[in-house]
Amino acid sequence: MAEIRMDEHSQNNVLPWLLGLALLALVIIGLVLALADTASGADVGGGTREVGAPQEEEKKDETPRRLQQWASAARAAEPARAA
Repeated sequence: MAEIRMDEHSQNNVLPWLLGLALLALVIIGLVLALADTASGADVGGGTREVGAPQEEEKKDETPRRLQQWASAARAAEPARAA
């Protein structure tokens, strides 16, 4: 009759657990910091607002970067053509 041997591998690797916990801690810290910045109303631009002054929303330029570069190159070339 065949004999079945079962060896127990008691090799507990702690390194993946430590890396996982460190990653989880970094994610939680990042979320807390991001939420704290949005909750405090921090002005990223570093400017100060006067009390009671109306807030102006800055419109983002949604033009693709490549088109912005072409436009700036065209403006730089215009004086050379006009002269």
